[in-house]
Amino acid sequence: MIAFVFKIISIKIFKGEIDPLIRICQAIEENNTVGCVRLLEEYPHYINKFTGEGYTPFLVACANGNTQIVKLMLRKGADVKLKSMKGESPFYLATFYYIKYPQIKNATCIRELYYAGADINETNDKGLTPLQMAAMFGHTPLVKWLLLKNASTRTAPDPYLIACSQGHQDTAKLIWKLTMNFFAEL
Repeated sequence: MIAFVFKIISIKIFKGEIDPLIRICQAIEENNTVGCVRLLEEYPHYINKFTGEGYTPFLVACANGNTQIVKLMLRKGADVKLKSMKGESPFYLATFYYIKYPQIKNATCIRELYYAGADINETNDKGLTPLQMAAMFGHTPLVKWLLLKNASTRTAPDPYLIACSQGHQDTAKLIWKLTMNFFAEL
């Protein structure tokens, strides 16, 4: 029975009859903004629908840092509280995109998610926040942005200690400076 189902799926793909959900995700991953917009106009109800891999088109757009598509999906009802089957939030996925590609300076995707109500302190399935991940990889500009948006440093392990243990002294100094300024104001 399973082989038969896979054969039907293979035939449909061969004939160009790919599930709209898969087509939307492919358009996002191929950075085909125009194609993605067309598909979303036709299938807006697929934005929060999970693929077999445990991601929605919205989560895929966040994981690819595609601000234009993320903004469009937010207007069409994308859920910023939805998590992947691995426990990754849209904000976490977008943050990890910028950690993975530090040469990309345009972090508007995380900004859009933040202002749409995403929780910047939400952890992944391993219990790490975006701030902890940014500290771990020494992404100083992202750490600064997160701290200025009041990301919590009251986590274990401490973001400052994470940055120090990974040899990211500039990041550690920034965390120390910004958190000490915060406590000095109390």
